[in-house]
Amino acid sequence: MKPLPTHTFDFEFLTPCFSGTAEGKNADSSILRVPPIRGHIRMWHVGLFGADDANAIWGSTAGDGCGSKVGVALKTSPAASKTTAEILPHKDNPKHSGPRVALPTGSRATLVLTRLPGCTSTQWDHAEKSTKLWLLLGTLGLRANRAAGSVWPVGDWVPKDTIALNSSLAALGYKQPVQRVDSTILSDKRLNYEQIETLKLRHAASDTVGGSENLFGGIRPTRKPSPLKMKVARLSSGPVLLLTGLTASEMTSAHGKLRGHPLGDVPWTTV
Repeated sequence: MKPLPTHTFDFEFLTPCFSGTAEGKNADSSILRVPPIRGHIRMWHVGLFGADDANAIWGSTAGDGCGSKVGVALKTSPAASKTTAEILPHKDNPKHSGPRVALPTGSRATLVLTRLPGCTSTQWDHAEKSTKLWLLLGTLGLRANRAAGSVWPVGDWVPKDTIALNSSLAALGYKQPVQRVDSTILSDKRLNYEQIETLKLRHAASDTVGGSENLFGGIRPTRKPSPLKMKVARLSSGPVLLLTGLTASEMTSAHGKLRGHPLGDVPWTTV
């Protein structure tokens, strides 16, 4: 029997990933699991190609339902981790920063997509593009919209600078604006030289103001996820923070409302 076609993607975590286990916040270790990865890829797929296309490819329980036409598996994954990281790293008080078990920075994994019977060439192409978009702009786990669990792909196709990143996003069909903040323009006196590159980016991403649910999400009276998504990326010039998920005018508004916060006091550059 002829083997089913596959795509393999190697990636690394540039920030701690609070992936947890099936036990949720009570887990005493953190592991990498396929279901959350599928969920994140599906979300980016909806943004690219719409909900109907995502349902047809990744499966759906709506209506008559349908199975997934693409298999997702981990060929390699980091060992379960009992090390901790801060959920809210910008908080000075350790009681408020919320240490929790996490996959540490530098953890690597290999994801494999498999083209199952019945998957058309167009659907296979869409699945690959959605996975690449997740790797370039996405994250995983708790506080994912605030740069925790920042994944970054490893391979020849990975863009090395903002020009190449822009071209890659355009080729994938991503149309929302993406802003960039370089680590070199941020400062954080609490961090030493060895930590300063990626940690201060995550500190800045974590320190966002509330009160604008349409820009930053909220928790009262009901929880609303933040539409502004941030992640740490690695370019040849060094680590950068990428911001997306809002329209151009909303990006400008969000930047203005962060005055007095680390991200509001520095310029955002269009990718």
